[in-house]
Amino acid sequence: MKRSIDSAIFLAAFTGLLYTWSTAYYHGYLGVMGLDADMMERSFHQVIYGGLLNSFSPIFAILLLATPILFLYSNAVLPSYIDWVRGSVRAKKRVIKFRHFWFGKRNEAYVERRAKKITSNVAIFTAFVFLYIVSLVYFEHKGVIKAKAILEKHVTGKNKFTDMINVVIGDDRKFLRFLACGENNCAGIENKSNYIYYFSSSSGYSYLHQEPEIVDTSK
Repeated sequence: MKRSIDSAIFLAAFTGLLYTWSTAYYHGYLGVMGLDADMMERSFHQVIYGGLLNSFSPIFAILLLATPILFLYSNAVLPSYIDWVRGSVRAKKRVIKFRHFWFGKRNEAYVERRAKKITSNVAIFTAFVFLYIVSLVYFEHKGVIKAKAILEKHVTGKNKFTDMINVVIGDDRKFLRFLACGENNCAGIENKSNYIYYFSSSSGYSYLHQEPEIVDTSK
């Protein structure tokens, strides 16, 4: 029962992280684009899936960095340290002296141990909150960079045909650079005029599909 509760808490916490990371990224993106957040509101599934995609690269980078460090620590640094302490009385005295310097020699009362435990928990919680805020800033910055890159390509006339969409707005057909789609509305920016148009996602749009390059394997 406890294990199922722990799994549910972990799943809820991870879902919350994906939701807030995705929202931060989208907020940074919309801010640079100048798009209305209410018009471009996304569904819950869009938000979670966006957060999952955005979190792949940083999580993979952290795992890629942590794995060799932990392997080196557990298989080289820690065994060497233990052998060093076990093989020398002088080394043991140094370790004991170091522990006494940081933790003291006196026997602590229950109240002291409890106070130190609370302090440690608060410090750990503060560290997690700080890392969480840093992660939000990071994902928002990623959204800003993505939006700036798209706008730079648009302004310099480097839009690809696969980035462009045809959409009927009213009685007019518009050729727009696709920007984003929410749950009910999409947005695109027009070449030359740089007008941004909102249109219903239910009305649909068309785009030029880029044919995959066919490689002749018969040779």
